[in-house]
Amino acid sequence: MHNKPIITILTVNYRTSDFIDLMLYAFKKLTKNSYKVIICDNYSNDKEKKKIAQIAQRYEHTEIIFRKQTKKGSIGHAEAMDILVSKVDTPYFVTMDADCTFLYKEWDSLLISHIDKTTKAIGTTLPKNKTQNKPTDFPLVFAVLFETETFKRLNPSFMPDDIKKDKSKDTGWQTREKFLQNGYKGMVFDGVNTRYDKHTPYGDLLCAVYYFEGKLIASHFSRGSSDGVVKYNHKWYFKIPLLSRVFKKMRGLKEKKRWLNISRSIIDKEIAK
Repeated sequence: MHNKPIITILTVNYRTSDFIDLMLYAFKKLTKNSYKVIICDNYSNDKEKKKIAQIAQRYEHTEIIFRKQTKKGSIGHAEAMDILVSKVDTPYFVTMDADCTFLYKEWDSLLISHIDKTTKAIGTTLPKNKTQNKPTDFPLVFAVLFETETFKRLNPSFMPDDIKKDKSKDTGWQTREKFLQNGYKGMVFDGVNTRYDKHTPYGDLLCAVYYFEGKLIASHFSRGSSDGVVKYNHKWYFKIPLLSRVFKKMRGLKEKKRWLNISRSIIDKEIAK
């Protein structure tokens, strides 16, 4: 990429360097327009800090901001996202959860083509589930392309509200509020929760799979910083005292490896097209 970048890709690392490695590979192989990447490392341990630095060195136009979050979870993630957005100086930027990846060749040109006078954001939301405790009419932060000028003018923070009182007001909730209140809208992908639908390339592996205009465009492993452990409470043997943590950890690591392998296989097939 020798042209001035038009897209800045933003992501936060907290024990998710393996996922980010795949994400960067996907961007390198599938992105048509010039771009740069900024990673905010929220510091989990020295080993992870060193690992993410080594991964970033393998990819061009990739910068890391090293910091230590004030709190874990949504607040720490939101702090990092606000820092990252302040660094954006390109016409478009993309927010990415570390354990999410695009899967479609020239995904960026496809999304940019849908940005117009009213549509200023396009990307993932929560796929349908039993609780459905967040709005699904505007993209959530997992993998979203924004028009920078509109976002910066509205200036929403990614900070959550009290999610114990209102789970819908998690990281990035202000974005939806400010965009809709000012007459803008977002476009969302069609999301599939593999807990209820096994007819995706990921089979029975628990994750979210996204389609746009009939095309497989992205996947989100979810809960990547804990290897997906909290996703595996639905079986009786994951509730056995003491042993349950070991069972869930083993299951999480196995599914993480499967997700990474399946995603890379899809990406490689796209490259060959």
